[in-house]
Amino acid sequence: MIIIIYEREVPEKLVALQRLARRLPSDHPHFDHVKLALYNAQSGLGGEQYIDSTLFDMYFPIPHTIFPNYRLYEKYIPSTQIDILIITPAYALVIEVKNWGGTITFQNTGQAIQEKNGVVRSMDCPIVQAEYYRENLQDWFQLHDIILPVHRVVIFPFASTLLRGAENRGVHFSKELPIIIRKLNKLPLQMDTKDFDLLSLKLHGANNTFANEKVCHKYGILPSMLTKGFFCTHCDIQLLKKNSRHYICPSCSAVPANPVLEIMLDWFTLFSNQVTNKNIRTLSGLVDSHRIQYFMKKSGFPSSGRNKGTVYHVNETEKEKYLGDI
Repeated sequence: MIIIIYEREVPEKLVALQRLARRLPSDHPHFDHVKLALYNAQSGLGGEQYIDSTLFDMYFPIPHTIFPNYRLYEKYIPSTQIDILIITPAYALVIEVKNWGGTITFQNTGQAIQEKNGVVRSMDCPIVQAEYYRENLQDWFQLHDIILPVHRVVIFPFASTLLRGAENRGVHFSKELPIIIRKLNKLPLQMDTKDFDLLSLKLHGANNTFANEKVCHKYGILPSMLTKGFFCTHCDIQLLKKNSRHYICPSCSAVPANPVLEIMLDWFTLFSNQVTNKNIRTLSGLVDSHRIQYFMKKSGFPSSGRNKGTVYHVNETEKEKYLGDI
């Protein structure tokens, strides 16, 4: 039996929001927006990871591949981001995960209303989103001459959420997911093991990372608006100067070997995929360009140019190495 499961990566957007939140002054006009966006991103990831664990504990009697956070982009197919995609020789299943609390009322107009803690919010309907992604994946299958039925479901991780108007619309709680998949696993097989392997590899190759807008550009936040200094990667609080080259966390006593590395990562996630000595001085508050250059060289990031024109770059490999764990 063939089982392929790809690990869910922490979204770069979440990493960027965490780094922005610790530097953004509380009196900034976008402070509340950033905090809310961070909360929603963390909540969304937590809900998806909960569903991941539910799936990984399930028994599948047929070969299957699970793609967490699947991103499909191909010519003639609209950009599609699927929270969880399951494929088997019998079917494909698009799972849209919504870790929303309070009371959710589904309208018939592509809209969902959330009532939570006395606050009413209007949001895009996840039923419409899931159906849109299902159709896009079905179109991709047709484009590649693949005959496989595509199903979709909207899953709420926790039954503490009250759902209204969701009856018979493909909206369920996580405890129902194993029952849904058990039924789907009884569908007739559409391909043999060899063709299924090829489909899995083809989908893996089509899984692309979307180029997201840098978070500070989105909110119109300039480097000069952020709190200067070095921050602890564990405690998210400012480091204190220990000596001419080292800083220490007043909470956990951590002493980073290269304090400038975190500043570079802040710049890469918040502003641009390239950074200069001047940019580091802006975020760190340091004025000693020679000391900064010393640490920038130690970072290991690729660079171009010479002397004052030196620019350091980040690529996807570096992002995976430094930003994969938070």
